[in-house]
Amino acid sequence: MIEAYYQQLIKYYKGYLRDIISGKPFTVVVLRGEKSKPATTVELHRAIALFRQNEKTAQRRGWTIAWEDWSSKKLGKQKWVSTIIVDTEEDYLDLLQKEEEAAAFKSQLQILLDWQPAIQPFLMDKPERVLDLKTVWNDLQKVVDHLLAHDVSDHYIRSIPVPVHTKFIEAYRPILFSLLKAIAPEKYSGSSTTLDELLSLKQKPHLYPIRWLDRTIAEQFMYGMEVTGVTVDWLKQISWDIKEVWLVENETNLYLIPERKNAIAIFSKGKAMYSLKDVPLLTKAKLFYWGDLDEEGYKMLNAMHGYYPNNLQSVFMDETTLLQHSGEMGKQDAVYKTTSLEHLTREEQAAFNILKYHNGRLEQERIRQDYVVEVLGKIL
Repeated sequence: MIEAYYQQLIKYYKGYLRDIISGKPFTVVVLRGEKSKPATTVELHRAIALFRQNEKTAQRRGWTIAWEDWSSKKLGKQKWVSTIIVDTEEDYLDLLQKEEEAAAFKSQLQILLDWQPAIQPFLMDKPERVLDLKTVWNDLQKVVDHLLAHDVSDHYIRSIPVPVHTKFIEAYRPILFSLLKAIAPEKYSGSSTTLDELLSLKQKPHLYPIRWLDRTIAEQFMYGMEVTGVTVDWLKQISWDIKEVWLVENETNLYLIPERKNAIAIFSKGKAMYSLKDVPLLTKAKLFYWGDLDEEGYKMLNAMHGYYPNNLQSVFMDETTLLQHSGEMGKQDAVYKTTSLEHLTREEQAAFNILKYHNGRLEQERIRQDYVVEVLGKIL
């Protein structure tokens, strides 16, 4: 088959599958004729032979060709292809050699519609799902049936008692989310954007590593453990009388801070910092924030200034630190888009402006250790 015509036929295929799902009869396919005509008799005969290879006859399926008269100064009066028409579904599938695939599609589709007629819009959106998910449809049906019949809000995603392996629901989160929304829109009518939200599943708590910078209070509160992990809910409940809290965005830095009296350090693991809002312990203590010297780091610093406007200061995020290490500054992958960080101090804003101008970033690991020791030693 001529490749250009095969590609035209393929473009109709998804629409053909949608028609099957919706129950519409086959739509006749009309293909565009060739605009450029042969220049020689040899080319003309070769082209016509190619068209006739797939022409429908009494003995075989194929397309129907509409011919038009064509007068050429060089070739004289000739016939040329005007339009190619595919009249029937059988002809269409034969041309694409998709008879078996279409039969499998219809068979699987009927199984799914018999199971849940409301699944039709889900399949119409992406008809390829019918066969792409063929090997897992049985398990998907089991999971959906269970979720529709049971409240699972007291479970974590991998503890839901369904007859599939524990990673199955995790692997097919988006598919299950869309299926449930399509099948039971009245039950799942909220603004949830994930399966976990849709089912109100319990979430694995985020643990913030804490290092005690004062061994005395480590003995007092944690039986001498220097490092432990806590949840933000637990942090909000405790009433320790802590003088200093160091918030760091790099785990290595958690262990670079020297011992300090009545102080702890918390590794906030990037954007998890945003959860550390309205924590009484952080409201009462003096806060030091040591983040990444890039766009995201200063956005988080700005947010923390907004959360704790009266007791937070940054370390190693000022203009002096940046200029001292200008030779180590690299490029941020994405272009800076942030235009306003209203809570930054003048020194922090100056550093951010330099970084934004150069689309730069300074990795915390590239700050000299002797400089770190010197600056930390001056903080009383």
